[in-house]
Amino acid sequence: MTAPGRRRTRSLRARLTLGYTAALGALLVLLGVAALHLLDRGLRANVDQSLESMAQAVVRAHQSAGAATAAQLEERLGRLLGPIGAEQFLQLLDPLGRPRFTPRRALALPLGATALANAEQGRETFETIPIPERGPVRVLTWPVMQRGRLVDVVQVAMPLSTVEAARKRFLLVLLGLAPIALAGVTVGGWLLTGRALAPVDAMTAAARRIGEGDLALRVPADGRDDELGRLAAVLNDMLARLERSLATARQLSADAAHELRTPLTILKGEIDVALRGEPSPGESRRVLGSLREEVDRLSGLVEDLLFLARSDAGAMTLAAEPIDLRAVVDDALPALQALGEQRGATVVRMPSPQALPVHGNVPMLLRVLLNLVDNATRHGGAGVHVGVNAVRDRSDAVLTVADDGVGIAPEDQARIFDRFYRADRARSGEGTGLGLALVRSIVELHHGTIEVDSAPGRGSRFRVRLPLA
Repeated sequence: MTAPGRRRTRSLRARLTLGYTAALGALLVLLGVAALHLLDRGLRANVDQSLESMAQAVVRAHQSAGAATAAQLEERLGRLLGPIGAEQFLQLLDPLGRPRFTPRRALALPLGATALANAEQGRETFETIPIPERGPVRVLTWPVMQRGRLVDVVQVAMPLSTVEAARKRFLLVLLGLAPIALAGVTVGGWLLTGRALAPVDAMTAAARRIGEGDLALRVPADGRDDELGRLAAVLNDMLARLERSLATARQLSADAAHELRTPLTILKGEIDVALRGEPSPGESRRVLGSLREEVDRLSGLVEDLLFLARSDAGAMTLAAEPIDLRAVVDDALPALQALGEQRGATVVRMPSPQALPVHGNVPMLLRVLLNLVDNATRHGGAGVHVGVNAVRDRSDAVLTVADDGVGIAPEDQARIFDRFYRADRARSGEGTGLGLALVRSIVELHHGTIEVDSAPGRGSRFRVRLPLA
């Protein structure tokens, strides 16, 4: 049984072959009709030229014959035109259209009023006249003028049977060769189409293997620089992004499970302690307080994960309004300083000389400030100094959080905005590893950018750029 993908490929192959075979067949018909028409015109033009030569030869023979008898004139014309032309397709008429000389076995060629009128004006006339038992005959009525006066009318004719025979032979040749040409083109087209679609078959087979779960495979491109090569490159880029996304999802699931396991383990341990014996009121309050802290931690973790998931799905809506970023920093400063004091750090605010109007969401921007300062005080080391500043830089408002702590290693700077990533392995038990990932998502929601400048032993500087309103 043939696979569905293979059937579709063959169907496309057949449609392409039939399509250009039909197109070529129509082209052959058009070319055949045009060639037949041109052949007919050419043959008829040759007949007309021959008739003109015959008429001129008759005129010269008649004029040179002078007072020769009819038999002598007929003999001379026979030598010039041959026995058939001289005896059957020739007559000499006077200006009134009456026969002046007609060979013994010549056909009676009709002289119409139009041809006679044209002859009186010195113009020749070509006509195609059907003659019984002879078929169509081409007749030329040729005037003989002397001093502007019509003195004789020469009529010569030639049967068109040779023209018809040539047309029939040409048509038979076309009808005989056209099927052979179409058959050859069909076979050649089938083979060429199969060769052209072979990469599609390879892509289909690779896609089927990839669909079975092997995302490390790639669609073969073979270095092609055509439409199929570009399609393979696009598919490979898409597969690479899918592989990275699935790897990130797996890592996220593992990290989330790891982060959830710690507070759940603490919760279980505290509950086990509370269930042993009869705890005192003080011990009960301590256990409940510890449980509350772990529940708060779990709740924050879940909220952060939901926020990031909605942000990735494009389901986050930003309730933005015109605000002053400088005022947001001023409002957050007491909470930031209190956070620093808890960790033995100093948080200072650099004065801003002018207002910084932006379109933003105050709670989200406060969270950006809190997470950046929390990151600086958590990982900067004891006695770290953290500076918060907001200034105007051309068309942007720039929020800066800088510290003089231990800094970030170069290999970690590219990953500090990844979820659950902790550059400080010694403090891996603190925080959730989602703070900077949340900061980046919020900044991108505000159509801004965030960057870090850091070096080990020289501190870190985070810059958030938001477009001015």
